Amino acid sequence: MNIAMPEAGSTALRAAVEAARAAAKAAAHTAALILIEADGGSGTIHRAWRGEGPAESWFLVTSGNFTAHLLEDSFGDRVHVTLRNVTPAAYEQMRTWAEGRDGCHHDHGCVCLDDPWPTLASLSASTEECRIDYRRLDEDERGSASLAFNRITVTLFDEPVTVVDTLLRIARAAA
Repeated sequence: MNIAMPEAGSTALRAAVEAARAAAKAAAHTAALILIEADGGSGTIHRAWRGEGPAESWFLVTSGNFTAHLLEDSFGDRVHVTLRNVTPAAYEQMRTWAEGRDGCHHDHGCVCLDDPWPTLASLSASTEECRIDYRRLDEDERGSASLAFNRITVTLFDEPVTVVDTLLRIARAAA
């Protein structure tokens, strides 16, 4: 009795896995270009070194206003991003957009948070980073925000590129 996988099946599987990896890497590169364009068109894409940054990533994208790691455990469509030098007005627009996008649609009595992103007042009152949560209380931490010298730094741990694209465009438009 032969219990080994047939060679043809094994070869086809390896080829399919390699094709999927190549497609995810291409998607990550495209996402990196989209983020650079959303920030005004200036930035660079690097191959991240193993262990560089918060998680293994396809690419590291750097710009004057953000740093993003395209997460390797995604299809190239999710990022760990740090947005720097966000004005208070831009932050308030970002916060309003993000909270509206993730609005609670439950009946009364749900456990969703009213303000998952810290307000400007809470950022001003804190000397440390303030936690950004998801709307649902049972989800993990989404990121953090801090205020220094009238500029806000926002870090989001695992966001869709489409969300980060919008946040970058809001920050740039309100700057």
